[in-house]
Amino acid sequence: MNPARPDRDTLMAYVDGQLAPARCAEVERWAAQDSAFAAEIVALRAQNQALRNALDPLLDEPVPARLLLQRERPARSWARVASMALWLGASALAGSLATRAVMLGQENVVAQAQGEGTMNFVRQAELAYAVYTPDVRRPVEVRNGADLTTWLSRRLQRPIVAPDALPGGLVLMGGRLLPGMPGKPAAQLMYQDAQGRRITVFLRAMAKPTAETAFRIVDNHGTTTFYWVDHNWGYALTGELSRAQMLDAARALYLRYAPHATHEPAGVEAPAAAKRPLS
Repeated sequence: MNPARPDRDTLMAYVDGQLAPARCAEVERWAAQDSAFAAEIVALRAQNQALRNALDPLLDEPVPARLLLQRERPARSWARVASMALWLGASALAGSLATRAVMLGQENVVAQAQGEGTMNFVRQAELAYAVYTPDVRRPVEVRNGADLTTWLSRRLQRPIVAPDALPGGLVLMGGRLLPGMPGKPAAQLMYQDAQGRRITVFLRAMAKPTAETAFRIVDNHGTTTFYWVDHNWGYALTGELSRAQMLDAARALYLRYAPHATHEPAGVEAPAAAKRPLS
């Protein structure tokens, strides 16, 4: 009998890194076969990252002068008041951010998995980068090795190339499956350089066959994505390296996926939709 679908508490423990390895494997099996379940995981990771980004800076801020009590008051009283003020402020902010993150995360993941346009594809690549690159404990689902490409190729039903290294000292860490088009998973490969900087390669089938495009680029709040579409497959490299470094990596990857190509995609273009940051 198949095990029951992991409940919400199990999912939260998995995202927080508090789940036993055996249970983690069970959650990942469900995510690989159920795109809606995988979307929940992505949304929860995005929520956690949004909370960290918003609340961590508060720990370094000085206590506002208006909250300081008179020196003659007992230290215990001051500690209680300060703790309560911080708790109330953080709770209110966390609640607001959590609600917004869950709504945006779930809606974006579902919309991107069903969208037809290349900008939906780019948003999905950016979201996957933002969710998984900060992860210290489990940044990838399968580590680099022969099993990685065999597994991804089988699940995506096409040969997947995962170069051990890309220009700029970027070394393959491993990869994972993510929800893509309905019934068709996507793949993410992750690379890291000697300074610990990471980039991701996101691949998935497009909604319909598309003519080969030029390299295109999207800048979004310090994150750069180079992408191209070759017939019915999209490829996106996302990271926070310089444009020159990202372009070198994109060219190298393109030549690995198109070994018989006589030319690279012409030029580097910024699509009209990328002239303003993606939200």
